[in-house]
Amino acid sequence: MSEVEAPESRKAKSQQKRRDAVLSAADRLFRSAGYDAARIEDIAEQSGVSLGTIYNYFGSKGGIMEALIAPMTTRMQARGDAIIANPPARLADAVSALFEAFRFDDDWKSLQMLQAFDTGNSARDAHVARVHEDYERFITDAFRRLLAGFAARGKLRHELDIDDAAFILYRVMLMHFFSYVQARGALPYEAMMVDMQRRLRAVVIGWEA
Repeated sequence: MSEVEAPESRKAKSQQKRRDAVLSAADRLFRSAGYDAARIEDIAEQSGVSLGTIYNYFGSKGGIMEALIAPMTTRMQARGDAIIANPPARLADAVSALFEAFRFDDDWKSLQMLQAFDTGNSARDAHVARVHEDYERFITDAFRRLLAGFAARGKLRHELDIDDAAFILYRVMLMHFFSYVQARGALPYEAMMVDMQRRLRAVVIGWEA
């Protein structure tokens, strides 16, 4: 005799199916129309999920973007942890590797998607603001842990303040990211990465003992 699926299990599967439909529709719209132009009403129409349900699940368009980016954030954190656990011997190379670990996946380099993270959207949507805050927290912490490891091995100048150094490295990354987004296509992603890597090496010169 086959088991009867519990009502709670059917409800959870139904909710997950609707969430997946919303995320899939939003992903297509953000890539085709751009984050700014995509309307939550269009997401509802293309996903077949009611507007009220979308707001209940995600809260806002920024909440949908937050859910879409979550898996990539997890991958970034895992790549960063691997670098911190086994960093290159030289500080400049280790910091460069950590910057590389935090680059966007290929399918997220599109400016159509990254419009979401322009400063205006952060000011208007609490979900987008939370993404900015979460990124600052985990990336700054990763730089702090990397630097602390070098300090523990006697490879950093003793007068270097690790918190200040981690703050500076994050700001270098943030400045280049915003320059890429705000250039609206005039600055290629790879060119931005090359500029950032070159400048970070200039920043860390003199930090090693």
